[in-house]
Amino acid sequence: STNENAASTTINDDDEKIPQLPPPDPNDSNIPSIKLGETISFEQWGPIILNTDGTIRRIANWDTLTEKEKEVSWRRISKRNEERRLTLLQKQEEQNNNAAVDDAKEL
Repeated sequence: STNENAASTTINDDDEKIPQLPPPDPNDSNIPSIKLGETISFEQWGPIILNTDGTIRRIANWDTLTEKEKEVSWRRISKRNEERRLTLLQKQEEQNNNAAVDDAKEL
């Protein structure tokens, strides 16, 4: 139909078609939805891992782990994340203190 074609491509100023994702299937029950005032839980996707440089990631194969593996992972990652968070905060504080000292020297 014409409406579906309009949703799948957009024409920019240069008359080039820009590919677009198709609209979601309104009957797909796997698509999470949230309404104003509601909350959504992301725990089904597993813990967020805090890397030593402050970036984050997730466990790619979380959905294939057993319940015991998930339980152990949550516990270990939570502990490690807290240690890394404190280390990152300490480094940030040291950098802020060093910057303040450098600024004071310039005066």
